[in-house]
Amino acid sequence: MKQKIKHGALVALCALALVACFDDKGNYDYSALPDFYVDTTGIGIIPLHSQFDTLRLNSRLVYDNNREDLEFSWTIYLREAPISGNPATLLATTENLVEPITVYPSRYWIEFRATEPITGRSAIQRYPITVESSGSGLLVLYERDGLVDCDLIKTKLLTGALASDEVRRSMYTLANPDHPLTGSPVAVDMINYSNVQRFISIYTSDDGVKLSPDDMSVRDNFNGLFLFAPRTPRPQGYTVPYGVLMANPGETGDGLEILVSDGVCYANMIVFASLTGGGLAVYSERLSTAGDYYAAPYSFLGFGQIVVYDQLGRRFLSGPTYTTTLAAVVGSGDKFNFSNIGKDLVYLSYGFKDQYYIYAIFKNPVDNGERFLYVMNFYGGPTAVAAWDISSDTGIADANLFTFGRRGPTAFYASDNKVYRIPFDLDADSVAPAGEAWSAPAGEEITCLELCNYAGRDVQENTRDRYLFVGTYNAAGEGKLYIVQMNVTTGACVQEPVATFDQFGKIKDVAFKF
Repeated sequence: MKQKIKHGALVALCALALVACFDDKGNYDYSALPDFYVDTTGIGIIPLHSQFDTLRLNSRLVYDNNREDLEFSWTIYLREAPISGNPATLLATTENLVEPITVYPSRYWIEFRATEPITGRSAIQRYPITVESSGSGLLVLYERDGLVDCDLIKTKLLTGALASDEVRRSMYTLANPDHPLTGSPVAVDMINYSNVQRFISIYTSDDGVKLSPDDMSVRDNFNGLFLFAPRTPRPQGYTVPYGVLMANPGETGDGLEILVSDGVCYANMIVFASLTGGGLAVYSERLSTAGDYYAAPYSFLGFGQIVVYDQLGRRFLSGPTYTTTLAAVVGSGDKFNFSNIGKDLVYLSYGFKDQYYIYAIFKNPVDNGERFLYVMNFYGGPTAVAAWDISSDTGIADANLFTFGRRGPTAFYASDNKVYRIPFDLDADSVAPAGEAWSAPAGEEITCLELCNYAGRDVQENTRDRYLFVGTYNAAGEGKLYIVQMNVTTGACVQEPVATFDQFGKIKDVAFKF
């Protein structure tokens, strides 16, 4: 009986408690969570981007509270994850994204994330993006504030396929932030051998790198370029021999690159390296047949022979591309003696008439202002073609920038802010006094002078020798590149440039990238 009474009392107490709860008229505050999401209305498809473009994306975040309390992140990762993993790369920690695209060309996800630190809530949105290679254009090598960098000019003057001109800035630095290039710029060039070996080379006075043309990242550092690396890197000149063009435009048939570092000549037979992965094969500093030598910065390929100029012996030396021995050049013709020039070399490069015609500027060992233009033909046995005294030409004694045409008898040099043309006639064996061909604005010093003499891939054939590239630099530290139109036969230049590009440092060299 007692147990039944106790049980009934317990039920009654529970019932009373429930009633009390339902009747509670207490005063309580409830808050709805603020809106926190990404508005994707009308976003559409993100267009293709080229590497080193600046990517601009707004967060489109909807949030009712104080946005300053949020933490933001933008990351990028591959859409197709490789076996090795797919780590995300942090791009920015700002609400909106304004960053250059430095990743390798491929298909990616861009992920935006906004987070409330206190609650841990996040708003997330992914965007698909395809990054393409920066493509073809004119590489411009320059120095600014002690660092060497490379920009890319994409202009319809050369490719004819662009709606408008543009410049991709600081391509080397963006792709290689942990490998700055110091020293003075020496040379930039690109090699494409049968589509097997494709790379860009950049050399400075104390460094050198081989780059991937797809993303401009360092493929090999200086020591990695050699079978036996020099103790101290001192690059002075780099040459990709002109040679012949293969069936596919932009592929050089010689498969050779030549580097002069601290007076020593090095050569890389790319045709072999493409099969073995080899580096630059060193020429002996103590040559068994030629004795000691000190190579000038300019070298070339003369009918299967690597040819350099020895500044110590003041003579030409040559050797097969597969050897480590150079010997004195023995040539024909009565204009000069190849093995006893007796002068210091100022400049040398390929020139008009045939792919093995070489043009060289010399000065006397004791510099008295005299300058000489020599022409030689290395097809078959080397032949001395011409030797002209050009000492009376205006500003020639101070000139150290020269360029020679290949479609016509054109030769140019720069002094201060002016470009001069040397008129010559090989058939008549004559040269006339140089005349002013073009002038930069006052206050600008010419630092780079090159004719557009390579019709590579994606470059129109009719541009060869049609344009003169002139780099200038002023006291304010500003560099410009002028593209000057030229008559390939007469060498006459139009004073008004067909294009002007600025915001460079001190320009040293230009080369085509494809």
